[in-house]
Amino acid sequence: MKRIFGLLLACGLLLAVSQQLAVTTATAQQGSQEQGHGQEPPDASQRALFSKIDAYVTCLNDLSATIYRSRERYFNWAPRSGPTGRESHIGGIDSSDNPAKCRDSIAMVNDVAPHHPQFEDAASAYVNAVTKLYPLTKELHLYYENDTYEDDHMARGKALHPPLLAAFDEFFAADRKLRDLIDPVNDNRAHQELASLERQTGRDLSYEFAALLIDAKTLVNALRTTPDIARITAALSQYDTSIATVSTLDEAARNNNRRGVDSFALGYAKELRADTKIFMRRLRNKTPYNIGDQLLLRGFHLTGWMARGSLPNLANSYNRMIDFTNRGTTSPSLKWIPLSPADVMVNGTGRMLKGTGTK
Repeated sequence: MKRIFGLLLACGLLLAVSQQLAVTTATAQQGSQEQGHGQEPPDASQRALFSKIDAYVTCLNDLSATIYRSRERYFNWAPRSGPTGRESHIGGIDSSDNPAKCRDSIAMVNDVAPHHPQFEDAASAYVNAVTKLYPLTKELHLYYENDTYEDDHMARGKALHPPLLAAFDEFFAADRKLRDLIDPVNDNRAHQELASLERQTGRDLSYEFAALLIDAKTLVNALRTTPDIARITAALSQYDTSIATVSTLDEAARNNNRRGVDSFALGYAKELRADTKIFMRRLRNKTPYNIGDQLLLRGFHLTGWMARGSLPNLANSYNRMIDFTNRGTTSPSLKWIPLSPADVMVNGTGRMLKGTGTK
């Protein structure tokens, strides 16, 4: 199995000034936390904000995971001071994806009035960062793939390392800022989508699957903070109930020749539950990672997901669930954002650390 993965959707116009939208978003987020799933339908200004965010989310989901993998592969063998050519293993680098489609999409939505500079500036910074990275990773991928470093004694690799390092750091900061802006808006939006589904069709399979996604995000948020056994236990209990409900309704739908939820999404939802229970036992018993797991955890994308009961392992299951949910049909109209490596860095005790994950 692969990982990161893994979590969001829609269309419209932005109808409020910067400060008004910030207040609206903060108020709505607080309401979602206090009132649970009972949310009012989005007004015109919210729908407009959601429209712009849809383009941003699509870019994050299309581009970021590949860049994080590329970054991790490179720093798995190259020190931040730069390659020397004397490394015991030269692992190369993956090319990031062409950002042209993302660049055009964000330019288009950012040009639509009214404007929200905080979101638009963050999205533009993200586009600038991925645009700088693309030609660097593309050239270096071929450079290492074709062993050209053996012909020029690593001269080009050394020359391109400083701009590559700067571009990776710029991307990391831009990606993090854009996610942090989008997350609270999308969390509130998910509750609004859920309330809308209940008004339209009642608590059917679509509703319960949407609730499952919200409960999964609640569980992930509990895991992303300093581990609190009581908080994680409560979130896991609710998540367990949601899985049981969705599984029952999904089976009934299929037995009656109706569409169920995406089987892969539900399968990874169950894996997230199982992985969380392993994590909980490790946390409760203060079980350190063994030597093998510690070696696996050195690489979030490459190997960390294989260490059972680790946060990269949990993120793998969550992101795969989100991946298949975003492609599926039995879900709310919101597309979710998978977790990034910065969301789930761990040390030997299982406690999450914020960081870049690079040397």
